[in-house]
Amino acid sequence: MKFLMAAVTVMAAVSAAAPETHSRPRSAGGVFSFNAIELSYQHSTSKTTFYEINAGLDMGGVIPGRTLYPGFQASFSYNFIFWGCSFGSGRLSTYAGMGLSAGYTGNEDYSNYGTMAGLNGKIGLEYMFNVNVILSLDFTPVLGLHLDRSEEAADLDIYMPGLTRAYWPRLGIRFCF
Repeated sequence: MKFLMAAVTVMAAVSAAAPETHSRPRSAGGVFSFNAIELSYQHSTSKTTFYEINAGLDMGGVIPGRTLYPGFQASFSYNFIFWGCSFGSGRLSTYAGMGLSAGYTGNEDYSNYGTMAGLNGKIGLEYMFNVNVILSLDFTPVLGLHLDRSEEAADLDIYMPGLTRAYWPRLGIRFCF
């Protein structure tokens, strides 16, 4: 009887310590696109919802040589998983959500840097491997305002890179823990 209790206890401890392959309570990594490099953190709130926090450098003016300095941008989004399918090597899911973005970056021509704030949308596809690695591909448009100050006055405009670069995909690589 003691052997049976010890075996059950060991099996329960091993199963509790083993990672769940189709659940991701938390994940962290990077998001890369043609115009940005970001650090990313995701946290599940249920089996079908999670929030994502990103912070990174806006390289939209640096890559084509319009400016030497990148901007900074941070975003938060609350996402819903609306379809998922399991395979032998992992799980494929689609998600969409909305959130907020803010930062200090350039607008269309990157000649004047200023404060940016707006609403973001997100639609994406992700694949979570059984080894607790997530690859994601998403599109994140930002509808916002950009405030820059020149010597004459302040100028409030629509944040155009949030709309014009919305069709550029973002690749995310995250590790679940």
